[in-house]
Amino acid sequence: MIKNLWITGYRSYELGIFKDNDPKAKVIQDFFEQRITNYIDDGTEWILTGAQMGTEQIVGKAVQEIRKKDYNIRHAVMLPFSEFGNQWNENNQLLLNVFLRKADYVNKVSNMSYHSPRQLKTWQNFMLKHTDGALVFYDPESGGKPKYDYEAIKAYQDQGNDYNLELIDFDSMQDFANMLYDS
Repeated sequence: MIKNLWITGYRSYELGIFKDNDPKAKVIQDFFEQRITNYIDDGTEWILTGAQMGTEQIVGKAVQEIRKKDYNIRHAVMLPFSEFGNQWNENNQLLLNVFLRKADYVNKVSNMSYHSPRQLKTWQNFMLKHTDGALVFYDPESGGKPKYDYEAIKAYQDQGNDYNLELIDFDSMQDFANMLYDS
């Protein structure tokens, strides 16, 4: 059973999403609402994410919608370092602050501001050790930032750890979108 589920995936720019109200973001949100609800039905209690623009913040919105349907799910946001998002533009910082306020738990893995890629590895290790599985919006054929989390998960599994991985690729997301618009 997966009590704690790590969800991550593509950044907004990798998805071609540049506005908060982009219709693609709503399709992705609906997809994650459905998948997270299935995980809850199977015993998941916590969703853990980072706070990147794109998949992770869309998942935060999905969790909020699921709660409106009286599901008991909690959302933890783990930041890799102090002052995360400070370099973002004003609008994205505003979206980040709203996202963080709606989470049940927010903390950072490192109390230092960004200074080394090692902090991101430490964050990945934290996420792996504090979750039972991951749901990753990533297509190995297409590359992108989620590649690093995917590779960390695969390496963790290769070390003999019992860790569940569900990959969502672009074809799966397109199939879901087609199903939404056909019904």
